[in-house]
Amino acid sequence: MTSSWKPLLGLSVSALLLWWVFRGEDLGAIAAEVAAADPWWLLASVFVATAGYLLRAMRWQVLLTPLRSQTGLRARFAATAIGFMVNNLLPARAGEFARAWSLARMAKMRTSACLSSLVVERLFDGITVVALLVVSLSLPGFRADSELAGELVGGAVAGFLAVLAIVILVVTLVLARPNLVRAAGRALASRLPAAAGGRALSILDGLVQGLGALRSPRLVARAAVWSLVFWLWHSASFWLGFRAFGIDAGYAEALFLNGITALAVALPSAPGFFGPFEAAVRVALVGVLGVGENPALAFAAGYHVTTFIPVTAIGLWYFWRMGFSFRQIGLARKGGEEAVPAL
Repeated sequence: MTSSWKPLLGLSVSALLLWWVFRGEDLGAIAAEVAAADPWWLLASVFVATAGYLLRAMRWQVLLTPLRSQTGLRARFAATAIGFMVNNLLPARAGEFARAWSLARMAKMRTSACLSSLVVERLFDGITVVALLVVSLSLPGFRADSELAGELVGGAVAGFLAVLAIVILVVTLVLARPNLVRAAGRALASRLPAAAGGRALSILDGLVQGLGALRSPRLVARAAVWSLVFWLWHSASFWLGFRAFGIDAGYAEALFLNGITALAVALPSAPGFFGPFEAAVRVALVGVLGVGENPALAFAAGYHVTTFIPVTAIGLWYFWRMGFSFRQIGLARKGGEEAVPAL
């Protein structure tokens, strides 16, 4: 499905980070902390985290509006669950393509157009996560080593802003001069083999269409509100998880952890983001917030595994129900499938 070095890189990063997180720790004591977690608080945490995928599906319609007036919530939720299931089971972030491909099959759209909407989604996610990360530091209830937190956030914000500047430049060019971008794309594609050139043009056209959501101030505002709602909701799952593992931290700390983990899982990793997530929890809870190592690492392991299971199961169910296969996704990704057959 991908070149062999990408899965190897992800596995290496995950192994290194997991070694760093758990080296020298009493794994038996951590396991005992996991077993002692309050099941009702943990269940509430898992429910909120899982319901967040429905919020993602609801927001997705806003970003798809320039491409299709309505796609159906069920199809969007199914595609979202399938995408995250694939990310949890297969390497190299194959779930991003699987999510777009699944919706394209169900809604009779082009895969490249669905992918372009996910590019815009990531843009809104990045802006919202960093904004909430900064806001969390100024909330009255936030208790931490403010100097260390400031350095951590400062580095994350600086890196994000650099990437954001490049993204904004590209987006502005696409929105302001779409015909110029298409002409440049055709010129470059003409130098490629026919199949590769056609695929590149199809992807470029889908990107231009998908970014059409940013032409409308109303759609931008709606997408921004949905993004804020989703990340505030997702942070609540961390707060509930704190309660389950007896961690004395409030919603401000949950917002902070949410931001750190969201940035960390952007790193290459093994399926399921194991490694980056645990490392982010250790840095945020132990390093910044001063939480004890055993409860913090118990939270990292317990929360991660219990929230991993439901969306993976839901995604597998929809995958089976729709008659999809991993081979189909692999062939589509390798061959650049963009169109889907009409009914």
